[in-house]
Amino acid sequence: MQHWLRPVHAVFGAIAFASVFLAPGASARDRPDLTVAVNSLGQKMDPADFPLATELRVYGSVFDNLIKRDFKAEGIDPSKGAVLVPALATAWTRIDGRTLELELRQGVKFHNGDELTSEDVAFTFSPERIFGANAILPSAKSFFGCWEPVQVLSRYKVRIVGCTEDPVIELKLTHYSAGIVNRAVYTKEGQAAFKRAPVGTGPLQFVEWKDGDYIKFKAFDDYFDGHPTFNSITFREVPETAARVAGLVSGDFDLITQVTPDQFPTIEASPDLQVLPTLLEQMQMLWIVGKEPAVSDKRVRQALAMSIDREAIVQSLWNNQTKVEDQFQLPTLGVLYDPNRPGVQFNPDRARTLLKEAGYSNAPVTLRVIANYYVNGEAAIQAIQAMWQAVGINAKLEIVENFTQAFAPGASVVMGGCGFELASPESLASCFFGDEALTRKRGFPDGIPGLDALAANLATLDTAKRRQTFQAMLDILEDEVPATPLYRTPHFFAGKRSILWAPSPDFRTDFRPGNLSFTEATR
Repeated sequence: MQHWLRPVHAVFGAIAFASVFLAPGASARDRPDLTVAVNSLGQKMDPADFPLATELRVYGSVFDNLIKRDFKAEGIDPSKGAVLVPALATAWTRIDGRTLELELRQGVKFHNGDELTSEDVAFTFSPERIFGANAILPSAKSFFGCWEPVQVLSRYKVRIVGCTEDPVIELKLTHYSAGIVNRAVYTKEGQAAFKRAPVGTGPLQFVEWKDGDYIKFKAFDDYFDGHPTFNSITFREVPETAARVAGLVSGDFDLITQVTPDQFPTIEASPDLQVLPTLLEQMQMLWIVGKEPAVSDKRVRQALAMSIDREAIVQSLWNNQTKVEDQFQLPTLGVLYDPNRPGVQFNPDRARTLLKEAGYSNAPVTLRVIANYYVNGEAAIQAIQAMWQAVGINAKLEIVENFTQAFAPGASVVMGGCGFELASPESLASCFFGDEALTRKRGFPDGIPGLDALAANLATLDTAKRRQTFQAMLDILEDEVPATPLYRTPHFFAGKRSILWAPSPDFRTDFRPGNLSFTEATR
């Protein structure tokens, strides 16, 4: 069965219909306690602290944003691009290319009872926390760019001003890094304590964290967007996929993450269980460590990219349950997306020619992948190793435990990902351009030639100029090959059919009232 391809809006429709069975606002004894099995709990819960996907699946509903994306509307009509709707802000106005003013929702409570005010917003995006020379979380600047200190216009009104023209302030405010934190708690307790016991405005209120075992949340019944439909949610760390599936089948777990296609038959054999799919706004890709001698010549890197049969990987490992990606653009970019761009083509003969032109002489090319981190990650790397060996590349495989080991000296290629959660070219900044780009730490210490200067031209409200600039940036990425995309990252949850819930394409698990309801069977 391949029912996973059902449209997202159909899932949301089912959620809306099912809400009549267990309505928001039901008493605690009528609301279920849920257990979600995850492959990892992560180490921190602070939105701007370079969150990992595994962490966002745990605390995605602890914090809220000023603006959010309407994934339901986007699923119905993808041509719309990103659809923005109010969240903690009820309205916003563009003053000019640098300036955005926002009206805050009044009466919103943090988990500790404090009211959300402009001071919390100002601190969330402050020099102290992100933008200053001695900021607590300086890595967040790679995403946000440069903003001046937020101007507090009144208790419920703020002004955000970019250092230069910034056409995507609104989109940045929808990102998981832009979750609003409680200023008083953050400054009193310190970031180290806050990231282990967070205080936000979302429907999940932190209760307890036992490392390597579980993180427990209870329903925040003062949530501004309605009473949560659950009583509590406990995330349990279960690293092995088979163990998560076994726990779901036995009834120990209500939802599980990181399901692999080979486990679908076991889940679908039960009439009470279902697979819950989503395609993340991220590409699975290979980082190429340009400073390593074996891959320092861009012709070798080009050969690596064009000797990968992406179609074969998607067919054999994913049974066509994701999409081949051969360039760093997605339809979610709207008018900036070029559907006619050819991308990297599978051409092993051309790859052999490039290797010969580069004088490649059988130098080891070491591939590394983190064990049990990416679904089908090890299998994909093994397939790519064989493809590279077929064109004459001396590809060696190493399976490691974490990113520190993955990028330790000796790595030529590392499996990773790059996301488009911002739905704009600026999403690529954290990966490829700017002083904080990961490529500067992963093999290109001086940056990618020509890319930073070109990226500066994105800072305009002129859509035609932005599109031209972005397409030229893709030309550089395809020529220099600091990384090469493989396929759209799929993510498969599974759960009880009595739970009406849709996974999000931006990593966060959304347990807000509009996205979670239950049939009578759950009560």
